[in-house]
Amino acid sequence: MYPNGYAMNQTAVPRAQSYWEYPMDPRVQGQNEQVLKALIHAMEGESGAIDFYTRLATMAPNKMAKDVVEHALNDEKKHLEAFVELYKALTGKTPKYKTPRTKFSNFKEGVWVAYNDELEAYETYRDDYLLSNDQMIRDTFFLAMTDEIEHAMRFGLLYQML
Repeated sequence: MYPNGYAMNQTAVPRAQSYWEYPMDPRVQGQNEQVLKALIHAMEGESGAIDFYTRLATMAPNKMAKDVVEHALNDEKKHLEAFVELYKALTGKTPKYKTPRTKFSNFKEGVWVAYNDELEAYETYRDDYLLSNDQMIRDTFFLAMTDEIEHAMRFGLLYQML
């Protein structure tokens, strides 16, 4: 299965080799390292967002605000899982990444930081989407990208209501 839930042709890549070990068109070989770097960066961003939103949700002033944060939190968990699975599918290895910690002092500030982080993630995933013509890679970044812009809209509206 692709990380996004689509079925994969099981005979396309034998288990003994990673995705990148197959001969590739020389025009795209240089993109391999860029894609792997983008995946590590994405995993760090998603794991940081999970930590951030877990803490932010505990500070929510009401159920509606908590629901907005938890909606984004649940999506970020799915994104992290998809990026990890994609990395494993491409390399045959478990990724190693760091979890950054976002600082904020109150709920409203945290929502503003989340809004800006989500916009930045959207732009990053848009650029990462364009790194490859491989449909599995593109689908994974596309799904995360569309969720990130939705989160930005939700956090922007929440901020205006606070």
